[in-house]
Amino acid sequence: MEEQPACRQSAGVGEAHDSSRLLDQEAGVLQVSEYCKDLLMRGQEEMSVEELRAERYFELKKKKMQEKLLHLKEEEEQLRQELEKKRLQLNNRNSSEPAASESFVINESAAENPAGKSEASSSKRPNDLVLKVDEQRLCLNIQCPGLPVDLKKSEPLTTSKPRENLSPIEETSVESLPSGGCSPLDHATQVDTNSNHLFAVNPCDADVRRRLLENSDIFSSPNFHSQRGSRPVVTERSFLHLGGAVFEIYSTLVDGDGFSVFEASTEDNMVLIKVDSCSTPWDFYQFGRLRSSSAGIGLPLISCFLFDDGCISVYTPPQGHTFTKLTKSAPDELLVGYQAIGLLQLLLQLHSCRLLHAALRPNVLTCCHIVEQQPCCIFPTDWSTSVDLELQQNITSVQHLPSAQPYIHVGLLEPSAPPHLVDLVGVAETVHLLLTNSPMVLVKDADGWQVERFSRDQPCDICTTMWRRFFRTLLNAGRRSPASILTELKEQLESLYL
Repeated sequence: MEEQPACRQSAGVGEAHDSSRLLDQEAGVLQVSEYCKDLLMRGQEEMSVEELRAERYFELKKKKMQEKLLHLKEEEEQLRQELEKKRLQLNNRNSSEPAASESFVINESAAENPAGKSEASSSKRPNDLVLKVDEQRLCLNIQCPGLPVDLKKSEPLTTSKPRENLSPIEETSVESLPSGGCSPLDHATQVDTNSNHLFAVNPCDADVRRRLLENSDIFSSPNFHSQRGSRPVVTERSFLHLGGAVFEIYSTLVDGDGFSVFEASTEDNMVLIKVDSCSTPWDFYQFGRLRSSSAGIGLPLISCFLFDDGCISVYTPPQGHTFTKLTKSAPDELLVGYQAIGLLQLLLQLHSCRLLHAALRPNVLTCCHIVEQQPCCIFPTDWSTSVDLELQQNITSVQHLPSAQPYIHVGLLEPSAPPHLVDLVGVAETVHLLLTNSPMVLVKDADGWQVERFSRDQPCDICTTMWRRFFRTLLNAGRRSPASILTELKEQLESLYL
C-alpha cells in the first residue's frame, strides 16, 4: 500500500515534464533518463547519442551545400543574362560600323595572291608549312599538303622569296618532354642531335627544385603543413581529412601526369584540391610568389600539406568569390574576349615577378571572380612546368625550357629567343581553343606565322580583325619586349569588349 503514492508521484512528474524525460521504477528506485529513447531507436537497433549528432550534422551540412549550389546556379544565370546583354551591345556596335568595313579584306600574302583569286587556291599551297598542336601538347605534326612522302628529305628552307620555299617534310610527331616536373629529362626526345639547343639539366627536375628551395622561407609559412607518412588517397565522392578540416570531394577537373585536381568543398567554401605525386612543394612556392606581389590582388589563398610521397595543395577563394571553369561546352566570343584579357593580365603579373608558367592550357587554368565582375582573375592550378628566373638565372632563352623544344624544332621559336615567348605561344593556343573549340593549326606566309583559321582572305568584322592581329602579334614577337606586346593587346581587347 505504501507504493501507491510513489506511483501517483511518477504519473504526476510524467505529466509535468517534457517528453524527453522518462521515469522508470526499478527495485524501488526512481530513475530519470535525460534523453528521449524513441529518437535513439531505429527499429530494433539502438543508436548512440554521438551517432545521432553525426547524423544531424551531415543532414545540416547537406542542406547548406544544396542551398549554396542553388545560390551558385542563380549567380550563373545572372551572369549569363549579363553576358547576353553585353553580346547584344557588341552586336549593335558591329552593326553600326561603316559599310566599308563589312567588305574589308586582309590579304596576309599579297605578294603571292593576286586580287581575284579564290581563297581555296591560295590558303593551301604545297609549300605551306602547317603546324598542328594537339590539345594536350603531346605532339607537333608538321604537314606539307600535296607532296609525295618520298620527298621527305629535301633542301633546307630559304627566306629569299616573299613566301618561303620550305622543304617538303613528311608528317612527323615530336614527342613533348615530361610535364609532371618530377622525373629527369627524357634524353630520347626526338630532337635534332646537331642542334645547339640541347640542355644537360632539366630545370623542372624535382631534385633541382628541392635544392633551390633549401633556403626558402616557405617551410615556416603558417599555410605550410608537414605531415608524416603517405599522402591519403583522394577519390571522387569521398571525404578528405586535412589539418583538422573535412573536405567533401565532388569531381575530377584535371587528371594529369603525376597529379590530379579535384573540385571540393568545406563547410564554408568551394575549394580546389591538387594531389601531386611530387614531394617538392613547387606549386606552393610559385603561387606564393605570385600572390605576395602587388599584382596578386584577388587571387585565392593556397595551403600545402607535404607528405613523404607527395603533397596536396588547397586553393580557397577570397570572401565573396567563386571558382568557375575556363572552358564552356560551346564557344562564346564575348566571354572569350573577357578571358583573353584575364590571361594577358595573368602573364603581366607572372612576368613582373620573373615567373614563367611555360605550359598554359585551358584545363589547368581557373577563373576566380565575383558575379558580374569582368574580366575575371585567372590563375593556374598546376605549376609543374613553371620556372623562377630569379632562382634559375641560367635560364636565359627558350632553349633551356623543356616545353619549348617542339616549337624550336619546327622553327616557331628561335633557340636564342627570350624565355617569356613560350608563354605568349601558350596564350595563343589557349585562346584559340576557347574561341574555336579546336586545336591551333599554324601556317607560315610572307609575314610570318598565323593561325590557319584567321589567315584566309575574306570579309571580316571588327572582332575578326582583332583576333587576326591578336594571334599574329603573339606568334611573331621577334625581339619586341613581351611586356609591351601583352600590354598593347590587353588595351586593344579592353577597348573592344569592356
